[in-house]
Order: sequence, then C-alpha cells, then structure tokens
Amino acid sequence: MSPGRAPPRSGLAWVLLAACVFASLPAADGSAPAFIASRGVTFPNVPTKFVGPSYAVLRVQLDSPGVVYYLATPQDDGGVVTDVSDDGTHVVETNVTNNVTNVTTTERRAAPLPEEVRDGALAFFNATDADVSNDANDTYAFGYAALVAGAIDVPTANTIYTVNVTNLNPQSMNDLWVVAASSSDALQQHTTLLPFYTKKLPPEFLDVIGLDQTLVQTPYITVSGNSVNVVALLQEPGTVYLAVQSSSTQALTSEQVKTKALANETHTCYTSFPAANVYYQVPVGCPVFGLNEATSLAAYYAVEGFGREFNTSGKAPISETPFVWRFITADTVVPRGEVSVSGITSDGFTINVQSTKNGIARFVVLQAVNASSPHPSFENMLDGVGVGGIAPIKSGFINLYGDPASGSISITGLVVGKFDVFVVLTDNGAWYLTALASLNSSDVDFNTSLVVQSAPRNVNATVLSVLGVETT
Repeated sequence: MSPGRAPPRSGLAWVLLAACVFASLPAADGSAPAFIASRGVTFPNVPTKFVGPSYAVLRVQLDSPGVVYYLATPQDDGGVVTDVSDDGTHVVETNVTNNVTNVTTTERRAAPLPEEVRDGALAFFNATDADVSNDANDTYAFGYAALVAGAIDVPTANTIYTVNVTNLNPQSMNDLWVVAASSSDALQQHTTLLPFYTKKLPPEFLDVIGLDQTLVQTPYITVSGNSVNVVALLQEPGTVYLAVQSSSTQALTSEQVKTKALANETHTCYTSFPAANVYYQVPVGCPVFGLNEATSLAAYYAVEGFGREFNTSGKAPISETPFVWRFITADTVVPRGEVSVSGITSDGFTINVQSTKNGIARFVVLQAVNASSPHPSFENMLDGVGVGGIAPIKSGFINLYGDPASGSISITGLVVGKFDVFVVLTDNGAWYLTALASLNSSDVDFNTSLVVQSAPRNVNATVLSVLGVETT
C-alpha cells in the first residue's frame, strides 16, 4: 500500500473486528482478572437492601475465572455511637521492613495493600480522632485482624457470585475492601473500597427484679379473662407495639403489628418507652382490653428504636420478627352439672357425671353415714379426702368431654353395704407460653419455652352427691 493511500474498507473492518475481539478476551494466565459491569450495574457491590444489622451481601463478577478476596474493617469504635467525636474514618497501620536497612517502621495509609486483603490481616486506628488516647482502643478492640475476611471462588467468567459477609459492627459504618486474583494467584494492584452503613439493632431487653427479689426476664405477659398485658424493660428509648388476634389467624410481621397499632385497630396497643424509664429502669406495660373469655389467642409484640442513639437517622430499627405469645384467656364461669350411679353389683357400681364445661370431676366414695351428718367440703374433695381428712374408700377423678361434657368410672372391690358418693366439678382452666422469641432477638439468652403458671381452674363449690348407694 502506497503512503498516503487509504486502506480498503474491508481491511479496516478486519482491523476493528480484531481489536474488539482482543479487547473482549479474558485476562491471560499471569494477569489478574478485572471486575466488570453488567446491565448498568458495576461490580463489586453491596446492595443496600441486602445490608442488615451485622451482615451484608457482597456481589462480584469477573471477566475471567479467579478468586475474590474481601476484608471488612469498622469506621467507628465498634458501633459505639455515643462518642460522636470518634466517628472518623480509620486508616491502616502496617509494619513495613526496608529491604536495604532491614529496619521496620510504621506506615500509615488510607487503604490496605492487596496482599493484606488477601491475607486478611492488618491493624487500624482512628486518625481523625481529636482524642489520641483512644486510638489504641481501636486497635485493642479488634486486634491485628479485620472484623471478618474471606474469599469467593469465581469459576466462571461473566457470572455473578455472592457471599454473606457476617460479624460486622451494627449501627456503624463498615469498610469492605475487595481485591481479585487469577487462578494462578496474579493479584490486582489496587483494592476496591465498598463503604456501607449497617442497620441499628432494635433496643435490647433487660431483666427486672420481681417481688421475691429474683430476676424476671422481659418481655413477659399477664393474662386475665378479658385482657392481656405485655411488660418490658428496654435498654434505650423506643416504642412498643402489640396486636392480639385469634391464634388460628395468619401470623403477623413486625411492620404489620406496627401498622395495626398505629391505626388503633381493635385489640392493639402502642406506647412509648421514655428515656426516664431507661434511666430509672422502670418497665412499661402495653395492655389490650375487651377480649373474650376462654378464647385461644395470639399476641404479637414488636419493639422499635429511634435510630442512632436518641435521634432518628434513617429508618428506625424494628424487631426483625415479633415476639409471639399463644394463650387462652381465663374463664370465670364455673361448671354446673349432675351425678348419678348405675350398674350396681355386689362389689361396686358406675359413677356417671355430666357438666356444662369440659374439665374434671373429682370424687370420693365413703361409707354411708346418717344423712344429717356433715358432708365433705369442696376443699376436702380437691384433696381427695372425707370430712376431717379421713381416708376415703375410693377416690379419683373423671375426665369430662363433649357437649354436654360427660364421663364415667367403674368402682369395684367393694363389699356389700351402703356408700355415699360425692363429686366436685372443675373446668380445664387455661395455660399459655412465654414469647416464642425470634432467632434474631437481640437477647440470645431469651428462654423460648418457659411455661408460665397456669390460670386457675374454676371450681364449683357445690358438692354433688348420691347418698345411700347399696351394693347387693
């Protein structure tokens, strides 16, 4: 081709095509892979919607197979936000050895070296803190290592890979340093910084001192026939929300509990937990009234904080999942019924009981006495004894079920004679469990299966009787 003459168009096209092909080829062995963008999204990244109180999801994509190393460091003192003067950016401190003089000196840099990210080891301190006395605290708090370090294998190019980075500091700025290497360990020359702010945890619960001077775990529930109350002591100010519904209804989320309570729906409650209650450690109750007696219900309880220590910063933290109590409201209606005897033989008979409520019939069989003699009291019956505590000939209980509730029992082993049968009716009472605490509860020691004292059974004080039953 002569000088000054334009190349043929076909030749130019081949040159451009070759350039494009070589530009799109992945890194060759011995060179580090590069992060790429896909559909307008740049990698690596940490999506905000995948950031929690102590975790974040890292997403990476490379132009060739390799490994991505990551290392996380805090940007303030372990999430302590009360010392706002110490919330500056940390810098990296490493020991650097001069190859000529063999003297080790301290080097201060704004970013870790790629090798440090790969190895997951460095020290750091706050260079912007006006109070130099707690620079050492930063180092001592986390040692000569990052909060967390790890690696993601990237076996296929142009494919998104993710990892859940845990053990981060809550309610604080965290720096995530990322670097990629090839399959032959060729490392990128620079690290990529991904700063993000982890969510604040909702307020934690504290124990209260009970009437017997023992510690009582909060939150706890109290139940009556027509009401329920959840009592809690929080470690910092916030708001509590309570929603009560049928135990068979679909479970609620924390946000649904909050929405229902703020809308003042039936059987809901919300109340603030003031700073004064935190300071003086005074628990706060959230009661709901107007419940039906003897009804199976579920109470959902959520706690919300105020953001960064007493003032709102972004979305206020709320319980990731609500506390849940499933319970039966107390029943104050006493059972009523009757007792009869059938199937009399020479050594026994059958006691038949009917009641207006499911429950238990407690009975005693005594030697017949004069009809005018005192009968056992219902307290005697509950204890399974006769008048004055004398031992009965037979005693026990009969389970009553159905509509109407009924039950029977055969009494045998008697001798020919006359006997008096006495019966007292009780219902089933009520029971409930403490909160089935979420696994995300800030209090990891919360007992998730503690059985609270049962609501008392209703006892009909009237003692039913069949007198003078004669075996033949």
